[in-house]
Amino acid sequence: MIHQIRKPVALDQCRARRIVTDMGMGQVQDSTPTGLAALSWLVGAGVDVVVGDAPRNWLAAPVAAPVRAPLSPQNLPKSPAAPPPRPAAVPQIAASAPISAADLPALLAALADFAHPLRRPGAVPQLLDGAVVSGIVVLCEQPEPEGSPAAVLRSRMLAAIGLSLENSTLAHRVPWPVSPDAAPRPNDIAAFAPFLARALELHPPRLILALGQTAAALAGDGMAVASARGKWGRVGDAPLLAISSPRFLLKQPQQKRQAWADLQAFAARVAAL
Repeated sequence: MIHQIRKPVALDQCRARRIVTDMGMGQVQDSTPTGLAALSWLVGAGVDVVVGDAPRNWLAAPVAAPVRAPLSPQNLPKSPAAPPPRPAAVPQIAASAPISAADLPALLAALADFAHPLRRPGAVPQLLDGAVVSGIVVLCEQPEPEGSPAAVLRSRMLAAIGLSLENSTLAHRVPWPVSPDAAPRPNDIAAFAPFLARALELHPPRLILALGQTAAALAGDGMAVASARGKWGRVGDAPLLAISSPRFLLKQPQQKRQAWADLQAFAARVAAL
């Protein structure tokens, strides 16, 4: 391939001005001999258009654009934190005033009229059931549906030590069932506490068997823990023994051996009455 070599072109100011104007470069900025010589060389090299407003060295190696480091999680712009969702409103029922019912039927009537989300219209509240004058109280957290696994196991546990509704009282801290898988909430316990207190005043217990931590808490917060199982507390003048609830034993059957030992301890106290 044969390359054509251009000869140097001699430029004066008039010709340089015309070339610059034709190329769209505006006006000649450098009319010195050195500037004219440089322009002459460019024209001789074949330059016929301006490609930039500022000169740059075309022979220099390209400079890579600086790479911006990725933002770390700590440097990411923080958006305003969204406010936490509001919990669903839970009806708060204040603890009722002390109940002054003269007898158990009057107490149950007052309980049936007590406005509470757990109340079952038309259903008899299960506050006390069985032989209420026996002095032996089996205290539960809440009523169990008849025929349910927990109800069946409870009947078998009591029958094993000679107890039934014919010779003992079945009491509940909450007179209506809460849930098959949930324990009564503290505000539910507080709302019905005056009714249970009045029931135990009308029919004072001599011995109490508490099935579960919520039931055992009637003897104080110190009894409302798993470590209190098998220990004795007191409700007024009545001794209270805390044992595992039927619901717990259905989930933890390996604890039935210890529950049987607790039942025997309670039976021994019953025999000593």
